Amino acid sequence: MNRIEPTLHIAATLYPLLGLEKTRYRFRLLKVLEQVPQDNKKSIRIQRWADRLWREELRCPVYPTTRFDGTGFLIPDGSSPLVGHTVEITDVPDKVYHIEVTDKTFEVTIEEAVGSERELVCRMLERPFTDKFLALEDKFWRSNWKLFFCQVPENEGVERDIVNAYRGLKFGIVLLQDGGIHLAADIRTRYVSKKSLQEYTEEEKQNILHEHMDLSIRADERAYFLRDNNAVKIPCRYTGNTEKTINEYTFDLPEKTIYEYYCSRYPNITVHPKEAAILVQDRAKETSIAVPISRLFPIFTTEYEGIRQCSIRSQMAPDERVNTISTFFNELSDVKYEDISVSIQQSYLKKERSIFIPPRLEFGKGEIHKPFPKGSVHPKTNQLFDKLIMRWASSKLTTLYRNGAYHNEPIPNLILLYPHIIERDTRETFVGDLQHEIKQQTGQSPRIVLQRSYQVGRSERRGSSLLRMLAEVRSTSNSKSLAIIVLWDKFLETVHGELKEALSPVLSQCVTEKVVCNIARKHNSQLAASQLQNLALAVSTEAGIQPWVIADPLHHDLHIGIDLLFGKVGYHFLYGTGGRLIQQHFGNSTVRGRMHEAIKKPELRKRLEETIRSIVQYGHQIKSIIIHRDGRWWPSERLALQETVARLKKEGILPEDFRCAVVEIRKSHLPVRLFTVVEENSREFLQNTLFGTYLILDSQRIILTTTGRPGTWDSSRGKTASNLLLEVVETSGNFNLQDIAEDAYYLTHLNWNAPNIEIALPVTIRWTDQALRETFRPQIEEEDEEELQEIESDDLDDTILNKEEANL
Repeated sequence: MNRIEPTLHIAATLYPLLGLEKTRYRFRLLKVLEQVPQDNKKSIRIQRWADRLWREELRCPVYPTTRFDGTGFLIPDGSSPLVGHTVEITDVPDKVYHIEVTDKTFEVTIEEAVGSERELVCRMLERPFTDKFLALEDKFWRSNWKLFFCQVPENEGVERDIVNAYRGLKFGIVLLQDGGIHLAADIRTRYVSKKSLQEYTEEEKQNILHEHMDLSIRADERAYFLRDNNAVKIPCRYTGNTEKTINEYTFDLPEKTIYEYYCSRYPNITVHPKEAAILVQDRAKETSIAVPISRLFPIFTTEYEGIRQCSIRSQMAPDERVNTISTFFNELSDVKYEDISVSIQQSYLKKERSIFIPPRLEFGKGEIHKPFPKGSVHPKTNQLFDKLIMRWASSKLTTLYRNGAYHNEPIPNLILLYPHIIERDTRETFVGDLQHEIKQQTGQSPRIVLQRSYQVGRSERRGSSLLRMLAEVRSTSNSKSLAIIVLWDKFLETVHGELKEALSPVLSQCVTEKVVCNIARKHNSQLAASQLQNLALAVSTEAGIQPWVIADPLHHDLHIGIDLLFGKVGYHFLYGTGGRLIQQHFGNSTVRGRMHEAIKKPELRKRLEETIRSIVQYGHQIKSIIIHRDGRWWPSERLALQETVARLKKEGILPEDFRCAVVEIRKSHLPVRLFTVVEENSREFLQNTLFGTYLILDSQRIILTTTGRPGTWDSSRGKTASNLLLEVVETSGNFNLQDIAEDAYYLTHLNWNAPNIEIALPVTIRWTDQALRETFRPQIEEEDEEELQEIESDDLDDTILNKEEANL
């Protein structure tokens, strides 16, 4: 009897909402009474006003609109203040603007809504689900307005665990291109220490607080505490000490101490009058409040050793994940939007598979590495398709060994700098293994001309001994030398950026002491082999070697990656066949916001103009450009691009039929997971998607899976495939969304330093981020006059509802 081959489809954690068919959504218009100047800062100013109205004044979603003459905003009609209510805006010198709630309203269906109106509908439909969770406060606690966790930890009663593991549901509304309204949902796991901050030793406290205050960590990525007042649990960030006890620190009118407040408000919680009062900020709020130190419990990331040994893993098998989502949905009965009952159809979205086939890669000797044998075609619904692509992905390194690199620059003389505590046998074994691996990959025998040790110890965490030595190396070495720097494991994170600056223009490649010891001693032989291969490739690529390139042209002529880190701008320009020609640049001019950054128009315009002009002058015709922006594309950046294009067209550098698109690439986005549905013998189960799988949401947005290994879930090693959200936010000329996404996917396969794994981001963003982090040196910068704030509903909605507990 012939075995029937399984059939493969794609699944997404998108669940249809029932009851909203033909619903009309009512908006109210707000109008700026005064004439707003038509200058370059208008769009930035209007966005900032919308932000303020949302956060501070109206506490409901606010979006700019162009539906009527003049400057205006849209809000949900049901959340509107009385007609005639005005808000004064005084952020412009010597000028007061008034924003009035008008009597103008209008209704739209989903099909009629355009632009930001569709986003406003999503916010309006999310609110009833938030309200339902809030009504179940005995069962759930809120992290933000679209993320709720169970009150009872998943590992309750497991005494060997040193953390509490809370399962939560992240949700959002998604409007698909066919007009269907879906609830996007995914599971989050939060790990909270079972010990309060008060129970740690002084040294442990300082290590924990470092994660909250370290300037080398982005402000929005720093660690959280959970202020646990039993049913009331509030994520917060540490901001400082009060130097007072809770029996000494007073607040509010009538005046009371924190101790008195807790005794009256939380009689079942024990706090000691002599314990410290600690300053924290709740969620996205800017003001600090004082709280008892015994109610603060550290929230840990997955890097924490205690989490790795926890009985509850953050990674979940696909079937387990969707089943857990269903348990949350069971609590969401009787949800209403206005007077309309809304229910969730508990069946995930299932469609025919859509997958980008990986690019052909060119190695040395003209060898083309392709996913399928010549002339063969395999249907995407077949498991053989996946196996062939996985075989292609895992054989990049063997192809490099066999054929050599595509572009083989000479390896410069190497200099090895290492901490004095590394034993000689370990160092010599490491050096020999590295030289052998580089020769295997490039055919060249690298020569180490200098080996020097530097001092380490308690007083050397900032790397003073190493940095002095680097200055000497730079003054005595040829600029074409390449320094391999073994970083002591106890260095502060800032040392890396400082040493790059100290060595320039001498090339350098860093490796940690821990990795070097594992390579030499082979405690984990499989990991050691992978680390050695990746380090050798990193040294080679630092020297200018290109191990492989994309063999065929991309859909667009020039790809530009733009990223920001602590006031510094990074750019990567990729052009030529398959983006094999690369330019890297940096800039320093940004507009600083509360948590986010935008590039000033002159800086971006200058960089774009100069680089595009130089590329064209070298003989490369540029008819289309795709800009990859890590994060938000700001109005100042939009103006810079528009002015650049207009000027270069006028000069004849760019043709009249030139096309350009800007794509925001987001790692954190909608709570949507993609899976492969395997149908076999009338049974259906889920597994990880194959990298390259994508789902089109609408004409501007597409979800792309860039990592993941298909097949049976392995609970000990399993990892859910990661997705990117690509959103086209600006276009000039016609574009195909699939072509944009396919180029981005192709550009994830230039992961030269780690060929055996797939990387989450296209190299336009990955390389730019890496380059910025290598040059980072922490500093406190003054904020610009034009402070920008990104509207993100998760943060903005945190101010919509206020309870007494949110103040203490």
